[in-house]
Amino acid sequence: MDTINKETNENGINKELNKTSSLEEFYAGSGILVTGATGFVGKGLLEKLIRMCPRIATIFILIRPKTTETIEQRFKKLIDDPIYDDIKAKHPSALNKVYPVNGDVSLPDLGLSREDRNILSEKVNIVFHAAATVRFNEPLHVAVNVNTKGTDRIIELWNELKHPISFVHVSTAFSNANLHEIGEKVYTTSLKPSDVIDMCDQFDKNSINLTEKEILKSYPNTYAFSKNLAEQIVASKCKGLPVAIVRPSIIGASLEEPCPGWIENISGFTGTFLLISRGCATAIRGRRDARLDVVPVDFVVDMIICTAWHVTLHRDHEVKVYNCTSNACPFKWGQMKDTMVKCSIETPLNDTLWYPGCPMIANRYIYNLRSVIPHVLPAFIVDIFLRLRGSKPLLMKLLKNGNKLFTSLQYFILHEWTFQRDNCSDLVRKVKMLNDGDMVKLDLRDMDWGKYVAIYLMGIRKFILKQEFKSAARQRLSRLYWIHQITKMSGIMILLWIVYRIVY
Repeated sequence: MDTINKETNENGINKELNKTSSLEEFYAGSGILVTGATGFVGKGLLEKLIRMCPRIATIFILIRPKTTETIEQRFKKLIDDPIYDDIKAKHPSALNKVYPVNGDVSLPDLGLSREDRNILSEKVNIVFHAAATVRFNEPLHVAVNVNTKGTDRIIELWNELKHPISFVHVSTAFSNANLHEIGEKVYTTSLKPSDVIDMCDQFDKNSINLTEKEILKSYPNTYAFSKNLAEQIVASKCKGLPVAIVRPSIIGASLEEPCPGWIENISGFTGTFLLISRGCATAIRGRRDARLDVVPVDFVVDMIICTAWHVTLHRDHEVKVYNCTSNACPFKWGQMKDTMVKCSIETPLNDTLWYPGCPMIANRYIYNLRSVIPHVLPAFIVDIFLRLRGSKPLLMKLLKNGNKLFTSLQYFILHEWTFQRDNCSDLVRKVKMLNDGDMVKLDLRDMDWGKYVAIYLMGIRKFILKQEFKSAARQRLSRLYWIHQITKMSGIMILLWIVYRIVY
């Protein structure tokens, strides 16, 4: 609201907010703080806020300096991203409302200067906390410091705001991956967040490692566990307040906004797609019939933006949780993998290294057999050939990296979850009544998965590989097909010969 910063009485603020008839009006005149704005979700969130809500007063973004880059350099790199080109063309002054703040969620008091902290407490009304370390294999003490203690530090800042409206914490749908059915509520763990934090601060490295091993018997990785602890802190410290937890499932490339196929990194799901498309995926250990839950990043961004409005007007005694998961027709991992292979053959990448196609196998022993024998020997031979040509060997390294990636994802491909979405459904119904409700996409029931996979591959080509499709790619793929067939037959013959020698 344009008058929101003049309101000091909570009842007055709520009265004004209840009059809003659009999301744009809700955000007008407000001060925003975004953490994690240089990350994938944060960058998409910043772009949509600027584009959709031009009357926002100020957007502060918390940026930590790197050893090789100052926050000014990181900020310039952020706003120079092509996804902001449309905003620069239509609203050239809009980015002037964005201010970088030197801070780091992993540091005490967020690493903020007293001056910056005072400015934020005076000017900020809405906080979006999206900063996190998303590495699955992060050491426990690192994950807890960034994801758990970092959230606690943001809540301390939120409590200092003079005119707070709402706070949205971005978590993950897999923060309770040890359960099969996950409701829109916060679940506790056998270890209390405070105990884990104290242990990580005070115990020696060996003791922490032993605890981590015990935790990983129930949780797939330290990322999911530390995000669960963060949710518990939010729930315990923000009861009765306009505070929400948004839990996205696997976040994929954009469907439509800021442009189709927009993607930022090659970790996780995107890395799997890239390895399959390049022909570097030997086999994937997983269940073909397991349900897949992937959501486009623009769907996640729209849900986060709407949640800040929804939780302000419809708060509960307990912190509201929104399972930001797909409500589309169930799509299986096997279907997704087959569609990826199909798209990779129809529009091959320019640097395909082997003919795309990899089986999905649930049995561990068959997987080990299929992932090694048909591919390691050819890769070894190709690398020798590359060395003889004076080139750098590639295939063995790619196979190793691919197997490492698939190992980190196995838990999610072998299991499936049912997510309750009551709060999300209520949000969707109420957003439809707003004047600009059609500017956000909150329902994936009409999702065309085949089209989405094609858009995804286009995005990988454009944003990750930065290449344009070349007709020579089809010729290359045709040669790789025959090499693949010859290699496969040779492998079978060698295997039969080995069996023959063993038997006779």
